[in-house]
Amino acid sequence: MILVKNIKILLALTAGLLIISFGLYFDGKSNNSNIEQEALMPNFDEILSQINSIEFKNSEESTIIKDINDQWLVTTAMNLPANTELLSRFFVQIKEAKVIGTKTDKPELFFKLGLDKESVQTLILKSKSNEILYSLDIGNFNYKIPGTYIKESSSDQSYLISANLTTDVSNFYWIPNDLINIGVEAIKSVQIYSNQLVNLSKQDDLISHQNLPIGYKEISENRLPDVFTSLTDLQHNGYLSTEELPSTADLEVRYTFTNGTVLYLSLYDIPDKGIHVTFDWNYLNEELEISKFINLDLSGNQLQVSTMALLDTVAYNIPQLVYDNLNLKLKEKTD
Repeated sequence: MILVKNIKILLALTAGLLIISFGLYFDGKSNNSNIEQEALMPNFDEILSQINSIEFKNSEESTIIKDINDQWLVTTAMNLPANTELLSRFFVQIKEAKVIGTKTDKPELFFKLGLDKESVQTLILKSKSNEILYSLDIGNFNYKIPGTYIKESSSDQSYLISANLTTDVSNFYWIPNDLINIGVEAIKSVQIYSNQLVNLSKQDDLISHQNLPIGYKEISENRLPDVFTSLTDLQHNGYLSTEELPSTADLEVRYTFTNGTVLYLSLYDIPDKGIHVTFDWNYLNEELEISKFINLDLSGNQLQVSTMALLDTVAYNIPQLVYDNLNLKLKEKTD
């Protein structure tokens, strides 16, 4: 599985440093009890190989991530791909966590550690048969020590561990936010379908407005470059099912790239929800760099596409500025 592979890679890269750092930390602490030297999860490797479901929850919300056909998907968020890099880092923290000491076993004192019902975050790991493999309550991170207060969900005994396990239980946190990163030099032309067709072409770094209808003013040259930079490092701030969109888009834009790919953007200005966009590709060729995470390239001719932008059932919330830059309207001449 990709998640297991990523964790093993991260562990290999950090093993030497972690051994040194933990050695320095525990060196000179000969008065510590044996429990203070123990791993939080001595059977981590055994549990890791059986994980099929990962849940992060608190008293208000829950995110569930499952292995479906060898893909880790956020099932509480339209089965969108999970951010496996974040997951891998989180599990490395668990793998390397050491128990520093015991704390209270009195529930009335849990609020001091962030382990009370109103504050606690819970990690639940399940097998393919829905068996609970491990359930951990996660409390506050103590920056002075540093360490995190935890307890097993089935026990009242709390502990302080050496790792920072504080995380986010929201669906959005566990989803990659990269969409596309298309450089200005990789864009050949743009057509904007507004009150009138706006046809923009680029040649030798010069952007020009083509086929201006008679009786309309030229668009200010200062606004044209923003149309071509609108696809550079585009990320989303949320998502909707396309079934929740209005019946018609407020703005439609057609990008033609130098490699021949055509991308259609449909933009929706939804009250109280902001600007949402869908992507429709005519075809994808080998010149496009497609991956779950975009390793940002700002060379100018980059053609980087996240797999998130290939999903046709999702509309993504994007910055208002992108919509404003693309929403060019022709004005009639008054003289």
